[in-house]
Amino acid sequence: MRSRTLLLFALAALLGAAVAVLPALAASPSEAKLEVNENCVQLNWPCWTTEGSASRPQPALKVTIVAGGTVTFVDHGKEANIAWTGATPTCEPAVPVAPEAPKTGWEGKCTFATPGTYSFESSTMFREKTLYTTIDYTKYEIVVEASTNTTTNPTTGTATTPTTTSAPASPESPLADLESGAVKVAKSQRGGSVKGSLEVSKAGGGDRLEVDLIATTASLAKAGHTTQVVGRFVSASVGAGQRSFSVKLNTKARRALERHHRLVLKVKIVLTPAGGEALTITRSVTLHAGG
Repeated sequence: MRSRTLLLFALAALLGAAVAVLPALAASPSEAKLEVNENCVQLNWPCWTTEGSASRPQPALKVTIVAGGTVTFVDHGKEANIAWTGATPTCEPAVPVAPEAPKTGWEGKCTFATPGTYSFESSTMFREKTLYTTIDYTKYEIVVEASTNTTTNPTTGTATTPTTTSAPASPESPLADLESGAVKVAKSQRGGSVKGSLEVSKAGGGDRLEVDLIATTASLAKAGHTTQVVGRFVSASVGAGQRSFSVKLNTKARRALERHHRLVLKVKIVLTPAGGEALTITRSVTLHAGG
């Protein structure tokens, strides 16, 4: 009887130890997969989902991975593209990025090296209208958490975080704040140029700055669904601190603005250090005539 009691106590202690380890093991995954499903929530309404072949999956509005992780985008059905509304990852093979027209039958893997929230939209995705409001499932977030180095004690089996850390895998950000706060470009502007600013960190001082205005050829009264650069600003070296920029439209874009009284643009901001990896930020701007 006593040996049986001791066995039960030992089993309980073992289970308790296993439960104690769970929080340490509940780390974010290093990779995820998002697929276009044509029947999200209800029939014939597509969305990005992690549910695979489920008949009525829920939209994957928020996905969490660790820094350096990847998200694979797969579209074998409904036409779709990706419209990043802030920071952008590196994708190989490349995915169709707005204002590029939506496509079908594509797959791309994107690497998210820097912690933060990466937001994107898809114009062809699910939007449900109810009696009182509109539920918008077109907006998605990929949350990238900073990675932590853990080791496992071979005796106890528990995971611990060491007091010393290795050197960071990527250099310090060229921005003095998170991209959402360091880069300021008003979504609605007036006149023949786009204005904005960015807060450059000490690490970013001396980087090359390029700002491109990108429009679809359709908005310029041209055939096709490609994109075209309609304005460019370049500074070979920017100093640390608050830096403003103003990018003028070229002649064709100004004429299109006068004709249609508004022009939807993508603003592509690229900071490139000497011999380093470029940081690319995109913003959407609607430019109105006049002003």
